[in-house]
Amino acid sequence: MKKLFGAMEVTLFALTLAIAMCGCAQNQKNEESKEVTKAVFVETVVETPEQALQQLAEGNKRFVSETNVFPHHDHKRVEETAPEQHPFATVIGCSDSRVPVELIFDQGVGDIFVIRTAGNSVNDDMVMGSLDYSIDHLGVKLIVVLGHESCGGITGAIATCEGEGHEHHVGKVGELISSLREDVKDYVGKSDKLDEAIHANVHTQVARISEADHVKELIAQGKVKVVGAYYDVQSGEVAFIN
Repeated sequence: MKKLFGAMEVTLFALTLAIAMCGCAQNQKNEESKEVTKAVFVETVVETPEQALQQLAEGNKRFVSETNVFPHHDHKRVEETAPEQHPFATVIGCSDSRVPVELIFDQGVGDIFVIRTAGNSVNDDMVMGSLDYSIDHLGVKLIVVLGHESCGGITGAIATCEGEGHEHHVGKVGELISSLREDVKDYVGKSDKLDEAIHANVHTQVARISEADHVKELIAQGKVKVVGAYYDVQSGEVAFIN
């Protein structure tokens, strides 16, 4: 009987040891898998608009699949970019807190020049001046107008009937909505068409930028590309609109 219990104890110990070893092997495999994921990002020099677009598209794929590599997030990068900046793209996005531009494109310090306004609108001199600076002085290759699902600015612009007062709005919000309404006037009073209005607004801003004389010339020379994009706040995915 003692021999039987002894054999059982040895067998039980062997099984426990085997399970523990399998667990360690699996953990090691997972760690190796993580290392492989981190190694996917390769530093590249962006020289064309097409390369810039690819860089953003690949970054968003990593964000959606939760395989972010978080490039250029260390203090070394901070020191490298302290003297000057060389972003490869300008992204004009909405002020919405659900659309953190650098994160959704998995980019880091000094990679993209970001301009954020309500409704991703470029309908004022401050925004256009910032955009021109990024083109003329920083040499960006790509300009992206990034709209997004459930945009509050566009929602307000099309939900209120034209000519209605803005007494219920605080401060300059009424003026903001009136400005946005001009770019989606075909959708005013049609709240059920919100998604279409958001896309239409992106197209309007892309056209406004592309038709500026100096931008038009750079586009013709193949030095700059202007594209629209739409961000899904539920999936995190960005769809580019050429």
